Amino acid sequence: MNEESEAQVRKLTGIPGAAAWTLAVGLSVYALVWVVTIVQPQIYRVSFLLIALVLTFLLYPSRRGQKLNFVDWLWIALTLIAFAWPLVDFGKFIHRAAEPGRMDLIGGAIAVIIVLEATRRTVGWILPISAIVFILYGYYGAFLDRIGLSIFAHKGYPLDRLVGSLYMTLEGIFGVPLDVAATYIVLFGVYGAVLQFSGAGTFFLDWAMAAMGRSGSGAGPGRTVTVAGFLLGTVSGSGVATTVTLGSVAWPLLKGAGYTPEVGGAILSASGIGAILSPPTLGAAAFLIAEFLKISYLQVLIMATIPTLLYYLSVLLMIEADSRRLKTKSVRTGTLSLAQLTLRYGYHFTSLFSIAVFMILGMTAFRAVFWATVLAFALSFVRKETAMQPRKLGQALQDGGLSILPVIATTATAGIIVGVVTLTGLGLKIAGILVTLAGSSLFLTVL
Repeated sequence: MNEESEAQVRKLTGIPGAAAWTLAVGLSVYALVWVVTIVQPQIYRVSFLLIALVLTFLLYPSRRGQKLNFVDWLWIALTLIAFAWPLVDFGKFIHRAAEPGRMDLIGGAIAVIIVLEATRRTVGWILPISAIVFILYGYYGAFLDRIGLSIFAHKGYPLDRLVGSLYMTLEGIFGVPLDVAATYIVLFGVYGAVLQFSGAGTFFLDWAMAAMGRSGSGAGPGRTVTVAGFLLGTVSGSGVATTVTLGSVAWPLLKGAGYTPEVGGAILSASGIGAILSPPTLGAAAFLIAEFLKISYLQVLIMATIPTLLYYLSVLLMIEADSRRLKTKSVRTGTLSLAQLTLRYGYHFTSLFSIAVFMILGMTAFRAVFWATVLAFALSFVRKETAMQPRKLGQALQDGGLSILPVIATTATAGIIVGVVTLTGLGLKIAGILVTLAGSSLFLTVL
């Protein structure tokens, strides 16, 4: 199971376990196949979300520690009904958005509830409640005028119009946020998993120890963890996953150097969370930035470089200060020398650099990460102990599929919010609302 999950995940066995493994691997394979084939956007997003939601209800319990039960199977059945309906009747379905039929309304209402429940299970209550508030805003917009909030008021939209927009177009659940998750983010998730299982993660940690840990300074172990966090972060793009992976290996090193648990924990978390800034994978927001601003992902990578360097430089400077204050000592590691490691395993850096090279040569981000994944897989066979045989490849694809589940649910719910904002015209009015609330004061508008 991927370590980045934000909620407790069930450990399934038997038929449910086999089904979860198949769906997780299938989700990764589907994303890779999408890169080299042509799938209509709405069909791809609906079918991708269908698989992801079924997997979510299999793995994420309604309450902590709860076993798979009848209610979970009921949620799965409802998911199949609500998201299979657009695919079964797709030719006519997309033309009924302005006038949804009875089945469309039922399916759309169920779909919205399912997405909110999946989001609650994976990341908590805050986002689903926010989405519900926006849905109510879309429905009761005219009522706001009666209570003195005319600045936010609109004519109000009936349920059939809301369902038509959120469920039957690419402006709601299946909008840009979900599109980004089902294309950019899942592909980079699969790439990170392949790199990890190819031995690159271990190499990056050993390389950082060899580069920074042999210093006679007591700050050496802290610097080692910081550099290792950056290198692992370039693979995962997840602050949580990087911190957990780093902590299990690096805490004994920090403890041996004399760092207190509080300072050691701070170093691990600060080094790990920087993964959301570290090219080439970055965090989920980077892909949304590229999509909404209509700029290339390569431009986002370039812009992220300076903040990344400044962030890790600040962490290193703080570690230097804390090491002197705590009088920490250097720790000898059993790794090979930096030159030996680089000569023997330095090929792991190749696929990281290849992403930028492919995009400079004119490839889309999708194609670039696809071929970088293929390259990382091929390079694993350079050494026998890291070769990704079918079993290891299956584990990597499984982890890639599982890592995307909280993001898929979150972006589908975000699509509901974006859909309501678009439908009601709030997005177009928000600038004027801010100026009005600030009383035309430049200072208050900026604030």
